Amino acid sequence: MKHLLLLNFFFACASEIPVLAQDTLYYNSNWRDTTASQASYFRIKVRSAPGWQVTDYFLIGKPQMTGQYSDDSFHVRQGEFVWYDSSGIVNHRCRYVNNKEDGPETYYYASGQVQMTGNNKEDEAHGEWTGYYPSGKISGKAGFKKDKQISGTFYHEDGTRDKTITEFWRESEFPGGLPQWLRFLNKTLRYPDSAVEHDIEGTVVIGFMVSKEGKVDDMKVIQSVNKYLDEEALRVMRQTPDWRPAITGGILSESYKKQPIVFKLQSE
Repeated sequence: MKHLLLLNFFFACASEIPVLAQDTLYYNSNWRDTTASQASYFRIKVRSAPGWQVTDYFLIGKPQMTGQYSDDSFHVRQGEFVWYDSSGIVNHRCRYVNNKEDGPETYYYASGQVQMTGNNKEDEAHGEWTGYYPSGKISGKAGFKKDKQISGTFYHEDGTRDKTITEFWRESEFPGGLPQWLRFLNKTLRYPDSAVEHDIEGTVVIGFMVSKEGKVDDMKVIQSVNKYLDEEALRVMRQTPDWRPAITGGILSESYKKQPIVFKLQSE
């Protein structure tokens, strides 16, 4: 009888514990589904009443992102999302309402110091944003309305005005943007004879850094097609002029870029 009572007690307690569905997904460096042996990241998803609680991890086991999705296809973000660098330090956090950024958003330096912060409304920057130097001193203040900058004041680290900066943020880009990039490719790209002879086509993706001075460096093939197309893509990237550097919170900053270069043979 004693054993039966213990067994009944176990089932009574177990019935009160909420059962959560849990699963693990694997992704490559481009966040596409892959196998565990080919993964660069993995995701643990836990079913909850509002949807799915998700934590993405680097392969070393440290979190890369945490957040909540309200749908089974993981497209509708809801609530706070937090991103981390590979050392486990938070580098970005924001809030979503029905998959639109809505509410406070903050970016951080690797030290944990705030880099820039502000608010969004229905997926658009809205109101005042403030940028900071790593020292904590203000680098700039800018006003936004419907994602467009309508005002901005920027500072050197000593507190004096910096009139050389007019934008609160921007992505690094090839000088002249996409039209000039295509002109540069048409002028510079040479289809390797070996690839032509064997009808080899495809898209090579080069990863590289753009320094705060606009210098392009540290180029690596992150999506390969074959040896000859890879080498030509690298050669082309080495010929590029200086890029327009990124601006983050009113400060010129280095940035990481991925540039696809498409090799496609013309049909006769």
